[in-house]
Amino acid sequence: MHSDDLIVIGMLVADFVLAGTVTFALTGRDLKGSARIGVSLLSALLVGLTSLFVPWLPLLAFLATAAAYLVMRRMIKPGLALAASAVVLFGGLSGAAALMAAAMHSM
Repeated sequence: MHSDDLIVIGMLVADFVLAGTVTFALTGRDLKGSARIGVSLLSALLVGLTSLFVPWLPLLAFLATAAAYLVMRRMIKPGLALAASAVVLFGGLSGAAALMAAAMHSM
């Protein structure tokens, strides 16, 4: 295995683990039990799969979503804040993929 392969694998694992861990910690007040675990796994899966195509941008989109969730949770109901955060995460991941596609197209 080449060192470049190990770097890519490490990046993917780090994105997956970081997204799941941060989501699990942030949703502790609002979700309990299997819902908390499910949301954490779904978030980690989305960020991890997007990281296969776009390096590092999905993690930045996730961190922006986490910050938006913390702000929205104080202003609106936690369930609505979680739903809005899901939309923001999906938009951020889609934007990251579109940005990478545009960059690849212009090469």
